[in-house]
Amino acid sequence: MSIPALCSYIRRKDMDSVLNCMVSDNLAPGEYGERLLKAIRERLGYDYTLALRSPMAALGIALDALGLVTGDAVGLSALSDRWVARLLEQKGLKPVWLDVDQSNAGIALSAAGEILSGAGAKALYLAEPWGIMPDPAGMAELGVPIIEDISTSLGASFGEIKAGGLGVFALQSLEHAAAFTGGGGALLSASLRRDAQVLRNLSEGLVPEELLPDMNAALALSQLKDFEKFKERRKDIFSLYEQSLVRGHKKYLAQAGDGMGAYYACVVVLDTGIKDVRAYAKKKDVSTLMAFENSCLVAGFVPEGLCPQAASLANRALVFPLHPRVGAMAAQKVAKVLATLP
Repeated sequence: MSIPALCSYIRRKDMDSVLNCMVSDNLAPGEYGERLLKAIRERLGYDYTLALRSPMAALGIALDALGLVTGDAVGLSALSDRWVARLLEQKGLKPVWLDVDQSNAGIALSAAGEILSGAGAKALYLAEPWGIMPDPAGMAELGVPIIEDISTSLGASFGEIKAGGLGVFALQSLEHAAAFTGGGGALLSASLRRDAQVLRNLSEGLVPEELLPDMNAALALSQLKDFEKFKERRKDIFSLYEQSLVRGHKKYLAQAGDGMGAYYACVVVLDTGIKDVRAYAKKKDVSTLMAFENSCLVAGFVPEGLCPQAASLANRALVFPLHPRVGAMAAQKVAKVLATLP
């Protein structure tokens, strides 16, 4: 059986949590959602969190909370997920495309400040792709409010600053194969009281159809309880993979400087022969996927030639299986493939 590149990793006790919710005959936003919000605030130190039906809804509310209106400009990486560009289109906001650093797929900070300033950007949507967190010092110099997406970087840190601590708002997707999943939905959080109050005020105008249903909250709550265990498992697997990649002289996306990534994924960056590599891995029953196949750039939102580093990386970055479903034997199998890639 092929080892999947991504996996939501739903366990028996996750199913039990959802079943307990289902037998209550109340799937609307309610008790489980409140328990999830309480757990998030206690674990991550947020002042206020909203549980919503989708990442698009969460980002839309964050942009409203920052006071953006039709015609305003928002900075984002060319490798951000394409749903972000779709949401900006719907709200009549202008995207300001930023190129990336090929070593970690984060925005290229050396040029980002000048580009954002020149475009008059009112906000920055900060994707932290594949669990890698940017340098907080460089982010602080950009001079625009940040909406930080920690959907895969939850658990990462840079010195004393943890993922979720760089932005005015932190967005956590609960979609398939996020850091922890609810089978859909998103959390939008604020750490500072003044920003939290803005979210509270906006939440008063929301209808139940915009909030996270209890069934999704029940799944997310169960997964959150074991998040640290998930992370440690991924860290152990990544250490094994890293040894193989070094032996095979292969590059991979890595956390820079003193930071510690979330060990969410193993993303190999190839110089050539990506089709041959994928065919080789498939022959060994190891699934792979293109790391940025769902990005704004690949979807055609970014003008051709505008972000050359992102375009290069999108054609060369390949994801290998790294999730708690990968057992000891499977991890050894993937490690062997990584060490012998053509």
